[in-house]
Amino acid sequence: MWLAVWRAVGIPDDDLNDQAILIWTEFQVSKGLELDTEWAGNFLPLLRAPGHEGSGYARVQERPDTILLVTAWERASDMRAFMASPSAQLYRENLEARGIRATSSRETFSQRSSDYVGPSWFDALTCSYVELFWIYFSTPVTDAQKTRISDLIGIREPAVGIGGVRHGVKRCQTGLPLKIWAIGTELVHGQEAQLMLWPHFWTDAKSAEYRHVGKYTNSGYLMWDARTLLEKFGDKLESVGALEWKEEFCDFKPIALA
Repeated sequence: MWLAVWRAVGIPDDDLNDQAILIWTEFQVSKGLELDTEWAGNFLPLLRAPGHEGSGYARVQERPDTILLVTAWERASDMRAFMASPSAQLYRENLEARGIRATSSRETFSQRSSDYVGPSWFDALTCSYVELFWIYFSTPVTDAQKTRISDLIGIREPAVGIGGVRHGVKRCQTGLPLKIWAIGTELVHGQEAQLMLWPHFWTDAKSAEYRHVGKYTNSGYLMWDARTLLEKFGDKLESVGALEWKEEFCDFKPIALA
């Protein structure tokens, strides 16, 4: 499956094993499960795997029985080697023993710091209150459609002023919104679709409320637009042919070796 997908997006066979990737895994857990240090210890086999670059986890606010784990791998070959190893078996058994069951897993290409303006985007993920959009497009997604999608601007506050503040107010966002395409496709209501994840990095939950404000428009005179930035964002997604989308919030915490 990997080979066919990567060939489809134009990556030479010789480069497949060297591609940096991310794994987004959803785990079903008890709503009362405490995400303490002992719980994070279940991930030690993963953290010690060669090629593991970083992992962060969060309880999905809208689905408190779901934990989302994001794992960055230096190379796809490292991920595959780990998944076939006895350490991976131990990792799965440790989680299952605590009633933590993986329900889905998605792969995306990783974003290097050179592809992202500001701090490492993975650092932004684990030090931000993340508004995560899951956006599905019917396949095939044409080149022209991808161009229109790439031109979209997410929900962003106005540009910073001198000294990194706007009229004395601290920034609401820790980094720019970032589009991340999933590798491969999945079925949505019986229809084949491709997923695009679009994280927005807010400073905290209060800052994320910025998405619900309207703004002034200039059509010869200043006029208040009562429609919110989030509503307009949905219109933009519809204009580029989004099949379905949802918004979720995650407060990711990095998992580190003790």
